[in-house]
Formats: sequence, structure tokens, C-alpha cells
Amino acid sequence: MKSIKLLYSLTILIFFASSVNAQQIHGIIRNKQGEIMPFATVWVSNLNKGTTANEEGNYSIKTGIGKHTLVFRFLGHSPKTYTVELESANSDKKLDVVLEEQAVALAEVNVGGLKEDPAIGIMRRMIAMAPFHLKELDAYEAKAYVKGSGKVTEVSALVKMLGGKKIEKEMGVKVGSTYVLEGINQINYQKPNRLQEKVISNRNNLPAAINQGLNLRVTQTNFYRPKVWGSLWSPFGPQAFQLYKFAYLGSFTQDGMTISKIQVQPRASYDDLFEGTVQVVEDTWSIYSFQLRFKDPNGSYGFTQQNALFQGVWMPIQYDSQVNFDAFGIKANFRYITQIKQYQIKVNPAFVVKPAIIEERLNKELAKEINREKVKDPKQALGKELTRKKLKEVLKEVDKLEKKENLAKMDGLTSDYTFEVDSMSRNKSEGFWEEERQVPLTEAEKVGYKEADSLWIAGADKRRKDSINSLPKFHFGQLFSGKYYNYEKNLIGKSLNLSSFGGGFNAVDGFYLDRSLTYRNRFGRNNYLTLGGNVRYAFARHNWNGDVFLERNFDENRQYLKAEIGSNVFQINRSNPISPFLNMFYSLLVSENYVRLFQKNYVSLNYQYQFTPSIRFLSLFEYRNREILTNSVEHGWLDQEKHFEPNMPSNTAWGNQIPARGSQFASSLGFRWQPKATWNRFNGVRRINNNEGPSFNFIYAFGTGDDQFQRLNVDYNQYINLARLGTLNLHLNYTTYLQKATNFLDYTHFNGNQTIFISANDQSFRALPYYAYSTTDNHFKMHVKWEPRKLMLSQWNVLTQYGIREYVVYNRLQLLAGVNQGAYQELVYGISGIGKFLGLEVAYPMSNWVPERFKLLLRFPF
Repeated sequence: MKSIKLLYSLTILIFFASSVNAQQIHGIIRNKQGEIMPFATVWVSNLNKGTTANEEGNYSIKTGIGKHTLVFRFLGHSPKTYTVELESANSDKKLDVVLEEQAVALAEVNVGGLKEDPAIGIMRRMIAMAPFHLKELDAYEAKAYVKGSGKVTEVSALVKMLGGKKIEKEMGVKVGSTYVLEGINQINYQKPNRLQEKVISNRNNLPAAINQGLNLRVTQTNFYRPKVWGSLWSPFGPQAFQLYKFAYLGSFTQDGMTISKIQVQPRASYDDLFEGTVQVVEDTWSIYSFQLRFKDPNGSYGFTQQNALFQGVWMPIQYDSQVNFDAFGIKANFRYITQIKQYQIKVNPAFVVKPAIIEERLNKELAKEINREKVKDPKQALGKELTRKKLKEVLKEVDKLEKKENLAKMDGLTSDYTFEVDSMSRNKSEGFWEEERQVPLTEAEKVGYKEADSLWIAGADKRRKDSINSLPKFHFGQLFSGKYYNYEKNLIGKSLNLSSFGGGFNAVDGFYLDRSLTYRNRFGRNNYLTLGGNVRYAFARHNWNGDVFLERNFDENRQYLKAEIGSNVFQINRSNPISPFLNMFYSLLVSENYVRLFQKNYVSLNYQYQFTPSIRFLSLFEYRNREILTNSVEHGWLDQEKHFEPNMPSNTAWGNQIPARGSQFASSLGFRWQPKATWNRFNGVRRINNNEGPSFNFIYAFGTGDDQFQRLNVDYNQYINLARLGTLNLHLNYTTYLQKATNFLDYTHFNGNQTIFISANDQSFRALPYYAYSTTDNHFKMHVKWEPRKLMLSQWNVLTQYGIREYVVYNRLQLLAGVNQGAYQELVYGISGIGKFLGLEVAYPMSNWVPERFKLLLRFPF
């Protein structure tokens, strides 16, 4: 009986082993010179599924019995189609493929009498059709194989000295070792912008210390949009001709379609612009493929995409991203590949027939006639001859028709992305991977997985013990060093943070120490409860201060509440224009103290509510007792003959008197209005997306009791991208006092600067004193920062690629009444990116408010 069972088991095992490699087509892909074609794509047209070759050019795909049509593609090479028949369950077909470089034929430069490069007309129509392509699909489903690999190639001696060996010991990352992650992901998309992604299976050979919760996502970027990855300008976007130069390299014919190859070059070297080549399908003006790259101060990046035709729509079937990182003493390279295995798409019925985009300058009379014609049925008009101008008009009308339907589908969201991981994703069998991956592993990857799997199995008991031991435990020494006790899992759970000792020095406190304790319970990414407290001891004042607070963020990020009670010290200028650390440096070394402090005993409540994406209600209620403090220390360590100035600031409008200690009930009520803001949602968490839209704050504040005032404040902020002209950052503020403040603490204090250092805050004056022009009168404030792509030093590409940036700042303060009535202005020229993070500025104050004619400043990025 035992022998029969053994024979039966062996038979099943042999059958399984033979069927694993059955009904598959495999081989190697090379070019005519015999060179391998790494990551070439293979698509089985009749099965609507595909795979990719590995780094060694080997491919393998299971197809089942029957005739199959295979299409092999590699960027810059002509696709090759084979028909292969598998006749039995044990069929195994070896098919080696040789791909030939795509031959392109040059067209006449003088096209139809237009003396311009043919690329200009091609790209005009391509750019005009980009919004059309964004609307082509109602829905699609896709299954994708995702693979990421990386290797740290070099670590500098300095990095090794500072912690490189510790990183290798604790994290297990070794220089020269290749690490691989791969996954099988399922994608579901529904118009207009709802995407669900699920990780079905994943595996990697990462060291155990970092082999926790890492999952690859399918590359989701669309070059038909004006920007990709948030900041890079697409060569198919509406601003493309301002940013890029295009040159025609030739064209070829495939399946009766003309494909044109266009060279893309940035007009100015910058880290948000691509260069490379794109291939465009004429008549439909779709992306066939592209190979683009860009650089920034941290390295170089390459990105390729190949598309294939599905139901009249050119869909991506492969993305390939490459990164060569070289910064902070570390060199590394990474590669990230997404291969679509299967597609099921549903085309928007109105977008099945593509419009014929005519060249207006070659058909002037027809263009005029088309542009004059009224659009009766926008969706029907999409299938006709259109000019670029008319297409834009028709698509705008289609948007109006679909807007109500889309808002209903999206629950008022502009995008909704859900990413989840199957609970069994790490437990899939080798047989599953053989079936689903269908991308042969290289020998190095096989060895790496064997080592990783053996270490994972061998380390199971250790990981279990470590998971128990890693639970936060208290040690006596942590009372001095501090400790972060983290019980969270996937950003849900509890944590406790006991900070290390902080401290500093100023003229009021002398030396002081401070410390905080914070408990947080996360119920979701932006749904949390926080309890905390701070304690502070000033040695020269012999005084303890502190506070406790409760903070709650909830209702899908709509509501925020913070209650606080305590007795603590604060800067009189609540914009905190100088950091305590920098002030300590000045105080101890040159006996110049710029931090001016007051003590506040208070209880406060802060509540905010997001009514819509555009409107947020803001409120603060506080009962407080305040007192401006006096110096406890006369001088610093050096230059002891020089004494600190009094803690009470000198101000002409206020005078020399120190305000009496008093009690006050104060409140501020208002709202933030962002007219172009919309809701995005990621894994159930709402987020505000304002892009480059304006932001307005309207705040009414008042105080009653011993100290009274009424103030109305209007703020306007906006970041504007000027394309080839650079960027513009605007901040405007108007403040009017309905009732003048009776306490200097309720004056408006400006974010000035009296040191040679400046932070990255774009709303600061470079040479204005911290308190000399504080006011309780009406005033207007402006900060404008322009960062052009090309100015002086940025004319040299080598400097921009290194990270050097130039900018110009104009600051203005206009006091509309009072003893200091008048205007203060500054003009600033700055350079950033020196040594990757430092900057230099030259400020020119244009008034007699300050003695300096020019001021040189060192800028830090924090």
C-alpha cells in the first residue's frame, strides 16, 4: 500500500513538474549585431496578455494550446510579429528573436509651403489632441508585473565614518549587492479619476531589517497631462513650445500608420525639463513611445514608455525608469519596470472616432469656416474635421456636459486612489510566481532569492523574538536620553515620545532647559488624538514654565481641535523671526540678544472646520494673563563690557514704558478661501489640492479686558508657475485696526532681520529691525519672489545642473498712518544651491529706515 501511495505521489509530482514548463514559448531577444535586448516586450495579441524579457534578454510566456500571435518590441526597433502553434499540453516552443533597428525616412523640410521643421506641425496637433486622449477611456482593468532593482555602488569615506558601517550592520544593506523587489498588481480605473490598486503578490531579497511593508506600485503617470510627477513639464503639455525645441528626425510606417520620430530639447537646462526622443502616431496624434531623461543636483534619471493599440486607443504596455543617484557621499543606481500583463478596456463612445486636425496655415479658408460654425452636438463634433482652436472649444463643451455626471460619480472628489495589499501577498508559492511572473530570473537574482529565502526561514524565530523585544521598553537611561516608544502598525496605533533635553540661552532666562512628552493614538492616517505637555526651567530666573494640550484631527481631515492650558514664555514677535539657537550664538559670543520674551498664563481653544475644499473656518478663543519679562543676565561670554539691551523693545509709536501685567480675553474668527481648491482622496483620507490656485485669509481678531484691540486682517498668497519665465511667489497683506491696541503685545510685529543669517521663509524682510516699526496703525505688506530659469549665473548649464538657482525678491512695508507713516522697500538678489543647501543674498534697502545701504546674508534652507 505504501509503495502504491509513493508511486501515485511521484506520478503527480512528475506531472506537475512537466506541466510547469508546458505550453510556453520562450527564447532570447537580440538585435542584428547579436546584442541582447534587455526588457524587450512580448505581447500575445489573441490572448491580450504580455510579458517582458529580463536583463539578459530571456523571455518566457505561457499561452496554452492553439495558435498564438506574438509581437516583440524594443524601443528604437521595428516590432516583429510571429504566429506560433502549440499542439499539445506538453508543448514547449523555443523562439529566439532578432529585432532590427527602426529605419526612419526623412521628409522634406519645406512641408506644404511652410518653411519650418515638420516637427512643429506634428507637435502642434499632438499637443492639441492631448486633452482628447485623457478622456478616451470610460474604464479599464489591468494586471501588471512590477519589478524594482537597486544597488549602492559607492560610499564616501566621510559617510562611512559618520555611520556607513552602522547602516550596513543594523540594516544589512551592503555596497555592491543588488536588491530586487517584484510584485503582481491589479489595477481598476473608472472615469473620470478613480483608481484602485491591489497587490496580489510580492517578494524581495531585501535584508530582514528593512523587509517590512515595502510594496511596489504600478507606474501611474500620464504624459498627456501638463505635468508629470507633480513638477516635470510634459513635452505634450500646452506650455511645451515655451519650454522645448522640437526637431524632426524622420518617420516610418507600421500597419499602414505613419509614426514620426521627434527630438525633444529644453530651451534652457533645468531640473523640471526633459530631453530625448518621442515617437508620435500621425492622424490620431497619439504617443507611440518615448525615451526621455532629465537631471537634477542629486543625479540623472531616464524614463521610457512603449504603447500598443487596443480598440483604437494607444495604451502603455511598459514603463522603464532608471535612476543614477550621486549625492551626499553615496552613489547608487535603481531601475523600476512596469509590464502590463493583461488589459480590459472600455472606450468612451464619444471618443471612438478621432477628429481630423487640420493645419490652419495650410487650409486658411477651411479653418475659418470650421471656426465660425456653431457647435450643436459637442460629442458628435469630435468625429469631424476640426482646427486646434475648435477642438479646444468642443472639448470644453464636452466637459460641461459631463461635469455633473462626473461629480456624482466621484462624490465631489477630483481624484480617488485606493492602494491595498492582499493579506496573503507574501505567502504565494513558487508555482504561483512561475505562472504569474513569466519573466525569467537572472542567475544573480536566483542566488539572491535563495539566500533571502533561507535567511527568512532561518530568521523566523529571531524575528518573532525581535518583534517581542522591539516593543518599546523603559530603561532608566531614557529619562536623560529620551525615547520614541512606537506601537503603531501601518500608521495606526499608539506611540509615546519622550524628547531629549533641549535648551538654549537668552538675556531673560540665562541658560534654560526644556523637554516634552507626547502621546498619540492614530485611528487612521489623518485621524488621531494627541495628548502632550512641555516643561521648561530658566536657571537665571529660577522659574518653571510648562503647558499641557489635547489635539484631535478627525472627520476625514475636515475637523481640527486643540485645547491647551499652561504658563509659558513666548517671543513678543509671534512670527518668531529669530531662532533660539541663532540668538544663543549672538548672545554668548557678541552680547547681542534679539529674542524678546513675555510670559503668558493661559487657557485656549483652537477649532477649524473644512466646509468645502474651498472654505475653511478658523477660530481661536483664549483667556490669558500676560507680562513682559526683564533681563536676568547682563552680558554674554565674550565682549563682557557690552551689556544686553533691555527686554522691552524700543519703539517710537509705543514709547519707552513697559506695559502693565494684565488679563485679557482674546479671540480670532475667520476663514480661508481657496477658490480653485478641490478634494483628493488617498486610501480614504481626504486632502486639499490647491495646485497653483490663490489662497485668501480673512481674520477678525479682538481683545477685551485690561488690554483691548480690534483688528481686521486680509491675506493673499499664491505660487504661480510662469513656465519658461520661471516661478513667482506672491504674498500680500492688508491690516486695519478698528480699535487701536492698548498693549504693545497686541501690536503687529514684522518678520524682520538684524543678523547676517536668513532662513528660507519667503515672507521675511532682510534688513528691517524686529520691533522698531511695530504698529497699531493700518498698514500694507508685500513680498514678491521671482525665480527665473535664466538670469546671470544660471546662463551656464553646468551651474544649473549642479543645483545653482538665482532669484530676485521685492519686499515692501507701507505704514498708512502714525509717527512712522511711509514706505520701507528692499530689493534682494540671491543665489541658492551652494554646496547643495547654502545660499547667499545681497539686500538693498530703499529707504532711510535702516542705516545699511547693502547687506550680505547667508541663507539656510530651514
